[in-house]
Amino acid sequence: MIGANMMSKYFPSYLRRALLGAVLMAAANLPVQAQSSGPITLGLVSPLSEPGDARSGDAIKKTADLWVKVTNAAGGANGRQFKLAVYDDQGKVEVGAAGVERAITESKASAILGVWSSSVTLAEMEVAKRYNVPLLAFYSWADDVTGKNYPQVFRIGPYNTKIAEQMAAFIDSKGYKKVVVLAEDTAYGLGFAKSFEARMKKTPRVSVDVVQFQAQTQDMTALMLKVSAMRPDVVVVQGVFGATNLSIKQGREVGLKSDIIAGWDWPTLPDFWNAVGDAGVGVMYPSFTDKSLKPTTEGKRFVDAYKKAYGTDPAIFQYYLWDNFNAVKAAIEKSGSSDPAVLVKTLPSVKFMGTIGEISFSHQAGTVNFNQWDSFVMFIKQMMHKGDTDATAKVVYTGR
Repeated sequence: MIGANMMSKYFPSYLRRALLGAVLMAAANLPVQAQSSGPITLGLVSPLSEPGDARSGDAIKKTADLWVKVTNAAGGANGRQFKLAVYDDQGKVEVGAAGVERAITESKASAILGVWSSSVTLAEMEVAKRYNVPLLAFYSWADDVTGKNYPQVFRIGPYNTKIAEQMAAFIDSKGYKKVVVLAEDTAYGLGFAKSFEARMKKTPRVSVDVVQFQAQTQDMTALMLKVSAMRPDVVVVQGVFGATNLSIKQGREVGLKSDIIAGWDWPTLPDFWNAVGDAGVGVMYPSFTDKSLKPTTEGKRFVDAYKKAYGTDPAIFQYYLWDNFNAVKAAIEKSGSSDPAVLVKTLPSVKFMGTIGEISFSHQAGTVNFNQWDSFVMFIKQMMHKGDTDATAKVVYTGR
């Protein structure tokens, strides 16, 4: 071995730096191995504080904590218990990527779960790919999450192209002629807008205007004045952060008369009515659950445990997250290993009964349907009365 003094004596500084860089790069690309005995660590990387979507992060954390508690009480997987390594991504790309790397290298996580905002998820995927560790998404809607066809990335949940198709069909059925898409400047917001515009070209009688805004905007008044002046028939709000509720409340305050469609089912979250008040009456939103979809035995187990622990019903995205965790558990039980590389190879073939139906992954290379569960049904619901919940909202459209 060359000592430090000999290295300094015989190698110029630029060669020493190059050798050090090569060593570090090689170390970063070594396969990551989870512990073969003791608790199985799962990395939870979610927006747990602002400026991230902390309200959703709280729901994610509650679901993850509950899954660990319930699963461990039932015996874990292959006789081993689970534990979480929790990292706050703060809704920031660089923080999320660093959190995934720490979960993998420091906590020896067997898989990464709980990822949320699409822009952050896309950065986190690159880290998971580099270390060959599975990453499971559930409500990151950007097509590229699975569209990149990374073997390490899986999604049990919806995606932009299919949602835009169903949203366009609903808008066509309503006879709207002028649509404004209010899209945050993220992979999620702009990705939906792109897919929606492409689909609406099939319906030339409908005009579509896309109005972009910064994702973490704290005041939507000026923007909603602009949108109101455009006199749309309907406004589709594609945002994740504080602008979601603000767009509704401040839109009505400045005189917006059009119908409003929330881009995702945030009106079902506990803070909705306190934030928007009477302005929430009439708001529509996509949902992926309805009374016509009966939870499975596993779904009932989840809902009962969640209501007992937290006193409220879980949102549909929490069902999908629960299924994400069970997918990892199924892969561990099938392979007999918690090694990340083994799970990457095993996850594509797992099949199990999820919370609302059977879970398996499609593998259509070159498409968004790669390591993608694609059996969700989309509904459009409307809050008819102040205080409505997802269970009492009116179904105004059922997708195909």
